[in-house]
Amino acid sequence: MNKLKLNHTLLSFLPILVCIPLGYQLITNIHFGGFKLFQEFLISAFNPKIDNEIIITVINRLNETILIGFFSWLVSIIFGVIFGILTSNIFYKIFNIPNFFNNIIRVFLTIIRSIHEVVWGILLMQIYGINFSIGIIAICIPYIALNSKVFAEQLENIDYKSFESIKQINAPKISSLLTLIWNPIINSFKNFGLYRLECSIRSTVILGLFGIGGIGTNIFLSFQTLNFRELWTYLWSLAILIILSRLIFKKIKFNNTNKVIFIFLIVVFFTTILFSFSYFLHFVFNNNLENFNSVSSLFKSSSDLRFLDFLKLILETIILSLLSTGIAISLPPLLIGFFNNNTSKILIKIFAFLLRLIPTPVILLTLLTFNNPSLSLAALTLGLHNAGITSKLLFTNLDSQDKRNYIAMKSLGISKKTSWILGLFSQQAKSYLAYCAYRSDIIIRETAIVGVIGSVGLGWQLQESLSSFAWQEVTIVLIAYSSIAIVGELINGKINNSLT
Repeated sequence: MNKLKLNHTLLSFLPILVCIPLGYQLITNIHFGGFKLFQEFLISAFNPKIDNEIIITVINRLNETILIGFFSWLVSIIFGVIFGILTSNIFYKIFNIPNFFNNIIRVFLTIIRSIHEVVWGILLMQIYGINFSIGIIAICIPYIALNSKVFAEQLENIDYKSFESIKQINAPKISSLLTLIWNPIINSFKNFGLYRLECSIRSTVILGLFGIGGIGTNIFLSFQTLNFRELWTYLWSLAILIILSRLIFKKIKFNNTNKVIFIFLIVVFFTTILFSFSYFLHFVFNNNLENFNSVSSLFKSSSDLRFLDFLKLILETIILSLLSTGIAISLPPLLIGFFNNNTSKILIKIFAFLLRLIPTPVILLTLLTFNNPSLSLAALTLGLHNAGITSKLLFTNLDSQDKRNYIAMKSLGISKKTSWILGLFSQQAKSYLAYCAYRSDIIIRETAIVGVIGSVGLGWQLQESLSSFAWQEVTIVLIAYSSIAIVGELINGKINNSLT
């Protein structure tokens, strides 16, 4: 058992070795001309711009962000529940429907989930132009698929004996289904659904950097004009919004037996479905599709992509994912273990919060002020952002863990760092790696964001193909990008299953 724990502990630290080739390329690509700008960027964090005009702008932009984020979240949760039920085995057992339909829906959801919301947003903007609705639709497409997967997994945990008991009394099938799924759905919503609202707001901010609207657009415009004081005003206001949303989530409690809540949820459920369908039909049939040139252009136009160049882009995307995942896995335990004192922990938590707060494109653009565009720079950016997320989980688990082994080892004269690794972290290593395996799925999809900004991988090629309306190239890139994400999800699923 101790050997097994040690193996998981070592596996948590080994990926940091990716920093050796990564660091070498970053050092060779460094240039000192932008250090003054970088210094100004950091100093401005302590001196944000505050006046009446910018406060009004912040309020208006936050309202837009909340509006896009909330409706994206609401629609994706509700349709996520629907598709979660349609892809659960319990649904097909109750209604005696062949599993063939289940497989078709699962494949469809896997494909749309494999493409990041930023890719959907860029694609839809190129077809329909910049539109407020694009942000909602772009977020909803992958989020519905992701939410449905989570809800379906929870429904798979339903005790089969409960289903047999209800079946024996010949209860109506619809009421049987609702009876079985109600508690798992509500529990999943409490544990996962509310967190997805924060994710939806973050996605809205990132899409805003590409022109959708909301506070993300102002963040990008401030960075373009090098108005860092104004930039940090928007970032700190976003931080306040995220902190307040978390406090509100903690106060929200659901009583599974409360009839008022049940009726309210049913009304919201069906109202959102009707509104979503009518809105989607209005959007599709009342927007200009001239930029698309026609579907036939996919088959008529020839692609300028060379096979070897395309393979290089795929390889870059895979390497980018691996390097970023290595940083996201190993950096948090390495820093927490090495700087194992209360002051250092507070500083690490603040730094991790800033890495989560600042949108990935802004981090990359900031680093580009003193480093040339490269695969290593893109990997560092994506790795640091996700390290901020994995460190939050690690801190939470370590704080709630029994510390008796750690205290006992320290009392025996074992060094503080060794005691932390063997007495605390070794007990968390397995679950931490399991979460990192799940997180790596997201990292693969997020390579598109840094790819577009950092001119690497399939993300860069997608942007180039879209700007020249080369739809055949776009289709090829999307298929390759989706395939990488799906294969990565399957591999990480196997890893996750072996760790849980």
